[in-house]
Amino acid sequence: MKRILIIFLLNWLLPVDLFAREVGKETGLPLPRFVILKSNKSNLRNGAGMKYAINWTYLKKGYPMEVIAEFENWRKLRDIDGTEGWINENLITGKRNVLIISNKFEVNPTKYKLKQQEMFLFRYPDENSYPVVRVEFGVIGNIKKCDIDWCKIKVDKYTGWIRKANIWGVYKEEIIG
Repeated sequence: MKRILIIFLLNWLLPVDLFAREVGKETGLPLPRFVILKSNKSNLRNGAGMKYAINWTYLKKGYPMEVIAEFENWRKLRDIDGTEGWINENLITGKRNVLIISNKFEVNPTKYKLKQQEMFLFRYPDENSYPVVRVEFGVIGNIKKCDIDWCKIKVDKYTGWIRKANIWGVYKEEIIG
């Protein structure tokens, strides 16, 4: 009883925003959050402005990136490898894509014959369901929806389910659509 009372008092006395996710000062959107690149050529700079040097150029439209900070109309991004830099807000969009990054199985890892750098999209969010298509690591998929463990994505003309553990571009606890 005493323990329940302490928990109740702590929840009542502590401000609600202590548990909330940080939000960007410019947009009011959550930080961090995932976005994608709008252009086939996007420059990542070492500072928030055109006067700063270009550290990296991304050559793939739709590539997922993580927004980790905001300053005026610039967003600090991080890629899958941990590379960070600044990009103008006009070069990103809130649409959601993921990268295929691994082929971890929860149920029966030897059931399917896969090459080292590929994974399946499944018909249902179940590793025992029928594989729809093989996809190589690094392939970009468009998120249709995600539950607690799985995401339904579209790669070219194929749509299927993949475990969150095998993709980058969505948070573990994130539910989409």
